[in-house]
Amino acid sequence: MKLKLSILDQSPVIKGGTAELALRNSLELARMADVSGYHSILYSEHHGVGAYGSSSPELLTAIVLAETKKIKAGTGGIMLRNYSAFKIAEWSKMLATMFPHRFILGLGKAPGGLKDAVLALNNNKPPVLNDLNKKLEEIIAYIKGQNPVYVDLVAQPEEPLVLPEILWLGSGVGSAKEAAAKGVGYSMAGFISDNAGEDAYNVYHEEFNNDGYTDKSVFQVALSVSVAADTEQARKNAYGMVYQFVQSRKLLAPDKLMPYAEVEALVAGSDDESLFYSLLDKVVIGTPDTISSQLDKKAIQYKTDDLMLLCNMFNEEDRLFTYKSIIENS
Repeated sequence: MKLKLSILDQSPVIKGGTAELALRNSLELARMADVSGYHSILYSEHHGVGAYGSSSPELLTAIVLAETKKIKAGTGGIMLRNYSAFKIAEWSKMLATMFPHRFILGLGKAPGGLKDAVLALNNNKPPVLNDLNKKLEEIIAYIKGQNPVYVDLVAQPEEPLVLPEILWLGSGVGSAKEAAAKGVGYSMAGFISDNAGEDAYNVYHEEFNNDGYTDKSVFQVALSVSVAADTEQARKNAYGMVYQFVQSRKLLAPDKLMPYAEVEALVAGSDDESLFYSLLDKVVIGTPDTISSQLDKKAIQYKTDDLMLLCNMFNEEDRLFTYKSIIENS
């Protein structure tokens, strides 16, 4: 099966490392992905969390688009509760104009940080949470020049020749329904979702609005991956990333990426042990010889050839090895 492979880059910061190093690693990863044939690379948004280096995926996206030639790049995603629809539409149209057919606007509903960070982003006031779907509608309207609130207001650049591709990020059926209703793509976080994906896939395609933002449906699944010379090492390399998943599930700020031995010592006999290993089992683990067939199985399971891959590792060489092995054997 020929897969459309993309990268989800969280700009991971390792224990003893810096955010600057993480961002430079992100740029190098983008360059590698560009020349090796990845379809796209998306950047996550995190605020006030030392584990991740990028708080502004739209800025990192702009830099990467300027530094690469073919690969699509975008936000994975912008957290709607923290920004105005008008401003998002403005810079999205600008990136789509400057880099036609290469910019992807990924949008999500998560906070993007813990309480203090979210308050700081919203002028020290709790964000309004019941208007996120309305905000998506407003973004679409501003992008299309329909001026949903202020009749004479224009989101520049006016009348772009190319509109940005939009992905709605989520982890289940509810978000799939929202994406379908608006006629935008849906990217499901399979690496944290307990949903096998079949229900989300069926709902999305059955309810997709061909008269919405676009008539082209996109169902993407994000998976966590780890590749090494042998499966045992690949499993160990994923420990730091999975421990961050555990902390996120518990609504804690994830620690910076730790090496295998430290994570193993923290998990052994702890209350988190069962959750840790259940999330570890979700990681697609393989060797260069087996990873292609492993991903094919996931594509069949989720009924899509559109896979986005997340790989956070303590050693950047191991992360690059994973992504190179996957694209070279796809």
